[in-house]
Amino acid sequence: MKKITLLLLLISTITFSQKKRSTLIGQVSSEEVKMKVYEKDSTANAVVLYEHANVYLDEKHDLDYRTDYYHKIKLIRKESFDRATVKVLLANKERIVGVKALSYTLNEGGSIKKTYVSGKNIFKKKLNEYWTEVTFTIPNIKEGSVIEYVYSIVSPYSSIDDWYFQSEIPKVKSDFTAAILGNYEYNVAIVGFLTLDRNTAKEKKGCVYIAGIGDGACSLLTYGMDDIPAFKEEDYMLSKENFISKITFELSSITNTDSTVKRFTKKWEDADKTLRLRLLDGQVSKKNFFKKQLPETILNENSDLDKAKKIFKFIQNHFNWNSKYFSSKKINLRQSFAEKTGSVGVINLALYNSLQAAGIKSYPVVLSTRANGIPPDLFPVVSIFNYVIVKAEIGAKTYFLDATDKYLGFGQVDFQCLNGKVRVLDFDKGSYWEDLKANQISSRNTRLNLTLNSENAFVGTMRATSMGYRASNKREEVDTRSEEQYLEKIETQNPYLEIGKYTIVDENKLDKPLKENFEVEFFDDSAENGFQRINPFFDNRISENPFKLKERNYPVDFGVPFSYSYLLKLSVPSNYQVVKIPENLDVKLPNNGGILMVKTQEKDGQVNIFMRYVLNKREYNSSEYQKLKEFFNKIIEVQNSYIEIKPIN
Repeated sequence: MKKITLLLLLISTITFSQKKRSTLIGQVSSEEVKMKVYEKDSTANAVVLYEHANVYLDEKHDLDYRTDYYHKIKLIRKESFDRATVKVLLANKERIVGVKALSYTLNEGGSIKKTYVSGKNIFKKKLNEYWTEVTFTIPNIKEGSVIEYVYSIVSPYSSIDDWYFQSEIPKVKSDFTAAILGNYEYNVAIVGFLTLDRNTAKEKKGCVYIAGIGDGACSLLTYGMDDIPAFKEEDYMLSKENFISKITFELSSITNTDSTVKRFTKKWEDADKTLRLRLLDGQVSKKNFFKKQLPETILNENSDLDKAKKIFKFIQNHFNWNSKYFSSKKINLRQSFAEKTGSVGVINLALYNSLQAAGIKSYPVVLSTRANGIPPDLFPVVSIFNYVIVKAEIGAKTYFLDATDKYLGFGQVDFQCLNGKVRVLDFDKGSYWEDLKANQISSRNTRLNLTLNSENAFVGTMRATSMGYRASNKREEVDTRSEEQYLEKIETQNPYLEIGKYTIVDENKLDKPLKENFEVEFFDDSAENGFQRINPFFDNRISENPFKLKERNYPVDFGVPFSYSYLLKLSVPSNYQVVKIPENLDVKLPNNGGILMVKTQEKDGQVNIFMRYVLNKREYNSSEYQKLKEFFNKIIEVQNSYIEIKPIN
């Protein structure tokens, strides 16, 4: 007991010193309240003037970890008023203490009014058995107000929360400080494209004395950034967690007073065992059960590829996905098979066991989806994985399979799975990483034949062929709408188009391209004196450039290469002449990134237009962003062009 008392007294000295590093309330100046715009980002509706988190052991709360938070935010426009409502999420056994908050508002006479949050307006709500939410709203705000608040979270857990330097609004200054006992070792990772302005890790020797062992050291950490731009999300990006500037901590090990070391960061071999037990719930040895469920006709197939395809189709049709990746309940494949429903984990583990039952060489594969973040490869983090697929090796070929989606063909996985590397779980020879790529390019090809009839309408036929993810997405769209709803949507998007007869080919043959046939009629209600014009680029039309940022630090990720081709043949009556057609164009992206080609020809009453664009790569880095942005502007320019014809007098 005497040793413990001595340790407590010494740590009290350390924590008292570290506590002084926390920022106290009352740091708002009159200049900050009077400020009308943030000069470094005039579009910002709010700006963080300063924020600080300080981590240390709290002697007043049984030496639990304590994090003191400070925030000072300028509310420039009313769109930012929701920031005056602060929500703090507490894990089980965590406590919030020391909540203080107020607003600074400029009165008409030029004086500053301070309005505080009272204790009775701080609310706690139990969300579930694991989480509690604390909420308070800072009163008396208007455009130009500054809000300031502090609170502390006391936690029995040794984990340290991520600190985000960047957010959707700009920040003037952001700091994170911590005092960590030397026997605690953390893996620290700096994420994002911004550089730290403050980055120090000092060792303070003799900050702890342990009887019988001697002096111990502490790590005093300081990380900070200034003039931080807002993080702006844009189309075709992976999870922002991969790119937003932040600092992350993962407890690696604790050295006990007897010099024994408890390690938390394990090798991948240890993580694979955890995955088998936790993520796969031990349900990887049920092949005998599924061998009894598979029809004999499937098991008797001579070709392994045919056998695998029929097993895939059997599981795909048997189960209905319940829209969950993993169930919070214990997996029971037998029960789920009887109920014919389940999560991604249930369905694809059923597929894996069925392939095993048929003697097909296969492995469970775990991954993190595009919206969830890229798994770190420096050290194993089991919790990042949220999806299971199956790898099958048949002959010399490898197939990645996902039976959860009724519209995916053999060898396709859900688009959300295309997130780089996946972890293949080989329980005999050892697991390994492998790149997951789409098994084919996604494409759409459109062929349009039109004639100007005697009623001054352009009539004809169109055939559209879709492959890859374009085909699976189109199959789902067609299947989940009535034909009338599907065609009405197309006509609504194209006011000068009417669709007559419509047929679809190979709708249910998932391994084949999807073909659609349309009878179409275009008309121009603004035509005068027989003058006609038509914009025929209604299919796969890009109406708005998805890339709007002046600069983009993170990659553009399409997930899969894509191509689109369009061919128009327009017959013009002999009593008409062609006045205008789209211009020829040939644009190439650098590094063999893609092409945009337009070729036009008008001869003997026949107008031919061929357009094709190809994006050859799944990912384009930030240095290629401007060219890609211009590339899409050119596509839009082409698709906004017209064919114009007029009668011959």
